[in-house]
Amino acid sequence: MGARGPAPKPGELKALEGGRGHRALNLDTTFRPEVGLPDAPRWLTPEAKKAWKRLGTELLYYNLISKVDRDAFAMLCQTIGRLEIVERSIMGRMGRLLEQDKDAAEALMDSTPNGLKVQAAIYQVLNKEQEKLHRMLAEFGLTPAQRARVTTAIRAQLQLIDGGGAPAVTPSGAPTGFADFR
Repeated sequence: MGARGPAPKPGELKALEGGRGHRALNLDTTFRPEVGLPDAPRWLTPEAKKAWKRLGTELLYYNLISKVDRDAFAMLCQTIGRLEIVERSIMGRMGRLLEQDKDAAEALMDSTPNGLKVQAAIYQVLNKEQEKLHRMLAEFGLTPAQRARVTTAIRAQLQLIDGGGAPAVTPSGAPTGFADFR
């Protein structure tokens, strides 16, 4: 069962709003580890290593991964790799059936010794891996529904008050503090 109700507001946002509840704010309650891509474990499959490189750069770009996420991210990538292997296996079974002029959907079915049609074990594995992948993607905010609840780690503090002189502006021209807004 998922989290109920709206996501809690971060303490930093409550502070910017002025603490409408007139209660003391504790800004030390949020754990935000240093952003960085951890080293990939050696035991990852080649498919999982591809997922590590692809997703790792994106998560790092959006400040959504840190070194402490190594094991969880490795499980996510390994699940993606296994899912790719299972899908290739099913596609191979379908290809062999099509070569025999049979229905490709039979690749998802097996027969019992009594002649009953049941789901193929490989198809059950596929379904389990897809469920697991969906849960893990949500942990990293990689599903559309969970993306709305994602809070990125902010590592740079903006200069809020100018010390005089020219306003602090980034090379792209974006303001870096309150003095730049005119």
